[in-house]
Amino acid sequence: MRKSLTLSWRFLTSKLHKPLPLNRREAQQLLNRLNESFNRNLDSQYPQGLGHSEHSPDHHIQSLLKSPLFGNKRPEHNSSSVLGIGSNEHGPLVRDLVFAVEQPVRFLKQQIADGKGNLDTANLALDNQMKKMLASSTLNPKENLKISEMGSLTVNWLWSSGQYERMDFIKDRTFTTRLMPFLVAEGQYKPVWEWLQRSCSTVCRPSVREARLSFQKDIGMMLKALLQSESTYGSGLESAMQLFMTSYKSLTLSSHVSIAVTQRIHTFAGAYLMWAYASHGASAGVNDRTIKDFEQSVGQWAPRNMVAPYRAWIDLCHPRTPKASRALQWISMIESSNGQLAKGNRQANVRIGLKTVEVLLAQGSTRDAAHVMKVIQTTFALEIGLDLRSADSREGQEESTLRSLDMLLAT
Repeated sequence: MRKSLTLSWRFLTSKLHKPLPLNRREAQQLLNRLNESFNRNLDSQYPQGLGHSEHSPDHHIQSLLKSPLFGNKRPEHNSSSVLGIGSNEHGPLVRDLVFAVEQPVRFLKQQIADGKGNLDTANLALDNQMKKMLASSTLNPKENLKISEMGSLTVNWLWSSGQYERMDFIKDRTFTTRLMPFLVAEGQYKPVWEWLQRSCSTVCRPSVREARLSFQKDIGMMLKALLQSESTYGSGLESAMQLFMTSYKSLTLSSHVSIAVTQRIHTFAGAYLMWAYASHGASAGVNDRTIKDFEQSVGQWAPRNMVAPYRAWIDLCHPRTPKASRALQWISMIESSNGQLAKGNRQANVRIGLKTVEVLLAQGSTRDAAHVMKVIQTTFALEIGLDLRSADSREGQEESTLRSLDMLLAT
């Protein structure tokens, strides 16, 4: 058995050290196969089929029907008479549903006027107005959001209902995510900055210590929603990156907010910007100065174990002059630590590795690309679909490993 293991190990090592094909087309095919394997494995772990999608038609109808507004038990004083709804058994439910879908702004105004406005009402109206806007082809999305004045209406309701003062609505991440596009389109940034400052000050009080971590994530998700909306419906990705850096600087200067809280809140939003920069940096036209400032800011807000990989990722995804030097240093550190440095962020590090290979191949550095491929195969076998633990016996493990590597490395 030991001799068999030794022979298998030598064979495995020879496969891993096999150089990449000199033909660039074949090398690209090999990289594509790795990407496909990784994404296929990711999809199997985290399926996102249409039936479970937040944007599927079934999900939309179900969310409407499950709303407390359309429950079977209706309060004695309801909006039926005000809206001119019939009194038959099913009439109010159906007509309320149609009214909420077709005229969400009027629906929300009516609910507020009837004293029935709440986060469920606002969530329903915001969601329906967004879907109505996306379905319209008469105006651009930003203009549609702006003329609806849904953002101003919702903020005024938060003021009049006292929720603006209590800040409890920040804990409803669905609500803040749906509200931000409307506020950005209307240029309503002031309320968001106030919420950010006040909520961060609140979370630093000893009285909320037991809920501190959860509330910090709520605040971080609100900031993330602001940046997403700015990228899509505001002035673009570069503006979102600048808003992020301004927010961090502003909170660090506040005497009521600790540095630790500021860092943790910005970690959530910063992770989104890293993804958006990689996906849309080139098309968004982010200038080099903003990229440099953002790269330097990483050392302030990112978790210590993510500073090096984040900076490597920024270099790799530069829209004009991608560089792999930092990524190669990071991958070398992962290799030296036997994968320990990648612990807890394995999928992110796989993406860094694959992107590094892509950049190196484009630059003709096939030797360095081959080395990175070796590290990926040995350190992240499970993540790219090479599960070395799937066989029932050691012999089965060896055969499964060798078959997988043969298939992966074949050209």
